[in-house]
Formats: sequence, structure tokens, C-alpha cells
Amino acid sequence: MWLSSRRGFLSAALALAGCGLTPVMEPSSQQLYNQVLIQAPVNRAEYELVRNLEAQLGVAKSARFALHYELNVTEDNIVVSAAQEISRYSLVGELEYSLRDNNGAILTHQSAKSFTGYSATGTTVATQRAQRDAHDRLMVILADQVSTALLTLDLP
Repeated sequence: MWLSSRRGFLSAALALAGCGLTPVMEPSSQQLYNQVLIQAPVNRAEYELVRNLEAQLGVAKSARFALHYELNVTEDNIVVSAAQEISRYSLVGELEYSLRDNNGAILTHQSAKSFTGYSATGTTVATQRAQRDAHDRLMVILADQVSTALLTLDLP
């Protein structure tokens, strides 16, 4: 019994080793790391987005690429009680972005979209903190989507 499971494990390992996939964070595939100049933020949400993108892609030392984006965050009421009190909000973030080379040619133009929520059942201070945390979580999610899409690009 033990021998057959060992053979299965070894054959599965050999099959996966020959599939041709390479890790995204392998040194030969890190052509974007510290190479992307990200558009400067103008508000707190954009600051959090840029901070998270720089954590994933690095801070541009010698920029070969430029990332331009347009961020739109909307807030919706999703739970209203019988007494007409709002107890839950939803934040929807839409991000359109484009990666350009030094010549200004657009290498990719994509969009990312996600949502998160927060509760408004506590005090005013607790609700404001929950709202801020929800914005921060949303920027982490959007930055992860963007960096994953950019790292998988086949760039020249």
C-alpha cells in the first residue's frame, strides 16, 4: 500500500515538473519588479492603492514602464432595517489601468473590479473606522488583481 502511493506521488511530481509552467516570482520572470512608475495618488484611496501596488511590484528605480489608472469607488446601502436605519454598506471599486512603455505605447489596457462591505451598527467613530478599513481592504484586493495581471503579461 505504501509503495503504490509513493509511486503515484513520484509520477505526479514528474508530470508537474514537465508541464512548462514557471513561477511568477522567479528571477527570470521579474521583468516588472522595480521597473514600473505608478501614477501619483491624489486622495487617500489612491494612496493605499499605490502603496499596495508598490509592495507587489517594487518602487521604480529606473522606470521602463508607466502605470496609469482611473479609480472609481461607489458606496451603496445594502441593509436597511424596518426603522429605516442603514446597518450595512457595500463599497464597489472599479479600476481601469494601462501599462505603457517608455515610448508611450500602450502594452495593455485592462480593468479590475471588486467589492467589500462594512457594518454601521456601532458608534460614529466605530462606523468611520469600519468604513476606512473597508476602503483599505478594497485597495488591497484591486492591487492584487492588477499586479497578478501585470506579472503574467508576456512583455518584450
